[in-house]
Amino acid sequence: MTGYHDDRDGDDRNERDRNTGNGFGRNPGRGEGPLTPDDIYEPVDPFRLIVDDLPRRARNIVRSIYGVVGAVAVVVGLALLLIPGKTMRVVAVALGLYFIVSGVARAIGAIVEPFLPGGWRVLDILFGTLLVIGGVVIMKDTAFSSEALALIVTITIGIGWIIEGVLTLLESWALPSSGWAVATAILSILAGVVILVSPVQSTVWLVMFTACALIVLGVMSLVRALTFGRGR
Repeated sequence: MTGYHDDRDGDDRNERDRNTGNGFGRNPGRGEGPLTPDDIYEPVDPFRLIVDDLPRRARNIVRSIYGVVGAVAVVVGLALLLIPGKTMRVVAVALGLYFIVSGVARAIGAIVEPFLPGGWRVLDILFGTLLVIGGVVIMKDTAFSSEALALIVTITIGIGWIIEGVLTLLESWALPSSGWAVATAILSILAGVVILVSPVQSTVWLVMFTACALIVLGVMSLVRALTFGRGR
């Protein structure tokens, strides 16, 4: 018959909703109460989810990387703290070898590259030659090279702190509350000036600070290697 509507399907649907709690696992008819936002949205740690989704082999690889990086950082930090002179010599030797290998590779690449323009070829050969010369000079006197390297790094850090402080000071005037920014900028400039005024003493303190930081970061990485991917 036209216009006839059977309400039995709707009644059956309502009955099922009452019995199943509307599909959300809650049954208001049994005294469990209505749904709340906390019942629907549960806080999820995205990093924890990624770790849980990793296979066992990937977890072991990540754990091994953490362990190796942590061990190397602790060893280098202890070496810098206990025998800074010899450690800096090792760094100077490694840097000299890198300069020599990189310079030779760049020069050979410039010679054998068929489609390289003439100007770029000459520049690559010249730059490679300079790298080789610099590496040989470093390797010739590692003691002086290590001291000069540490001094250059210290002066570079001092100049960088001054530049960062000046830029922060210039940008802070546009901020509504710039007290902390101005204070940070002034401290950065003063620290840079102190380093440039007494670079030798500053080098000693920077080496000690770097050693302590490496040890702390290495221990944290080792702890992370032991706890990564393990259930809480």
